[in-house]
Amino acid sequence: MKKQIENVKQQAGTPQKQVTRQEAEKHDNEQDWWNVVDGDESGSLEDRSSAGRNSSHGGGVRDADGTFDSTTKTYFPDDKQSGGATSNILDCLPIGMQVELRGPTGEILYNGNGDFKIEGQKRHFDPVSLVLGGSGTTPGYALITRILISVNDGTRLRVVDANKSDKYILLRKELDQLETKSRGQLSVTHVLSHPGNRREGLKGRVNKEIIKKSLFEPNNKSVIFLCGPPVMIQKAALPGLKDWGYREDENMFGF
Repeated sequence: MKKQIENVKQQAGTPQKQVTRQEAEKHDNEQDWWNVVDGDESGSLEDRSSAGRNSSHGGGVRDADGTFDSTTKTYFPDDKQSGGATSNILDCLPIGMQVELRGPTGEILYNGNGDFKIEGQKRHFDPVSLVLGGSGTTPGYALITRILISVNDGTRLRVVDANKSDKYILLRKELDQLETKSRGQLSVTHVLSHPGNRREGLKGRVNKEIIKKSLFEPNNKSVIFLCGPPVMIQKAALPGLKDWGYREDENMFGF
């Protein structure tokens, strides 16, 4: 196992753009958010999978000291796969170590109160729906928290979060707390393919019926963002959403 992790570390390349602590501290305001993802952002929505094996949630910069939290899901190497490069490096670092960051990056920027900048174009959407799965929760969570911590942002949110079982729900506690405190602004539906004895949420896999039951209807004011495993996105979510009336690059986008 140690040898595999060392190999993963060696394979991790140096970021094209590095951000120093001094540069990061300049982003000490609630408008600046960080979503650090190691992966290719190009391609059509159908080509994009989840945030990948090197995915992190970027939280809002704290007003007091200019710092932020990052939640990283680590995929350890095993006989079937080499594990996540960046996530394993972070997991092996001792507490107190410093790292350099790349970013902020991405083609979807949220400016508050339903205002987005998507691939360079200004757009306004309210309500907002999200279909998330596995590690794909990370970019969705960043958007959700950005909306809900803003005092005057009333953008409505509905989320379908798909996982294998309860223990695989990333940021479960945080999502539940946000939903409880939102006073109806946020609704989260958990979909579990192997729920065990869990009674809450829905059992099975994401399909057209679950999508129509849990999310906002498509129109010229609503938008939906997707991030999850390729099979879930390509085989289930996209066909159901397109059949319902959502249109790619108009009111349907992939993180």
